[in-house]
Amino acid sequence: MWLVVVAKEVISIDNNDDKEMRVVELVADPYPPYQYDEGGTVKGIDHDIIAAAFGEFLIETRIRLLPWEACIEQMEMKQADGIFQIAPTPERKKTYAFSHPLRTARTVFFKKSGSPVRLHGNAEILPQLTKFRIGVLSGYSYDPVIDRLKEPVKIAARNQEQLLKDLLAGKLDMALMDSGVASYLMQKMHIVDIEPVKGYQISRQLHVAFQKNLDKLVHIFNAGLKKIKESGLYNKILDEFGLHHGE
Repeated sequence: MWLVVVAKEVISIDNNDDKEMRVVELVADPYPPYQYDEGGTVKGIDHDIIAAAFGEFLIETRIRLLPWEACIEQMEMKQADGIFQIAPTPERKKTYAFSHPLRTARTVFFKKSGSPVRLHGNAEILPQLTKFRIGVLSGYSYDPVIDRLKEPVKIAARNQEQLLKDLLAGKLDMALMDSGVASYLMQKMHIVDIEPVKGYQISRQLHVAFQKNLDKLVHIFNAGLKKIKESGLYNKILDEFGLHHGE
């Protein structure tokens, strides 16, 4: 019998019942470096954090990477115990049981090194942005400020790699990207002359969401997440993928 103590609540898991929470089935959409397939094995920052948190209580994670719409469908059909990276909304809270924050996603502007592009954080951002050619991911919603921009200021690219290529080629003044994705791709593409632009940032907390009837599993994951943060394993995983702590 395992005893998990969370906020003075004792949760028990019977070791003799191999079917009870010994394997957790999760779904997510491919999004390197957070979760991706490499030679038939799922890897990535969020994958490793989740696996380590459950591993603290000897629970195995099985993660399937699917398009986001298919992930939601798997949850609706009760074919998965949980889904990640997901942000809570009032509507989603009616359907899912959310974990503590898994990670804070930060989306920032990048520019070619040496570019005179500057943003002033104390001034209104929209008038500043209209002076530049800004690369964004096609079909993606960022925030009301970015979404209000139109061509020729806002220029859509089909993927993140294209944003970096267009930035290097001088087709863009700035590209808006997740900081972890940008770091990962710059290393993969051997790019060294692109740097972040200070003065604007979109931050949102991402979670693991579980089926509503799996409250016990939420408590266990939260306890495991707390343990790997206290042990330093959480930050070690970020370091392995080249992310600064807190990204």
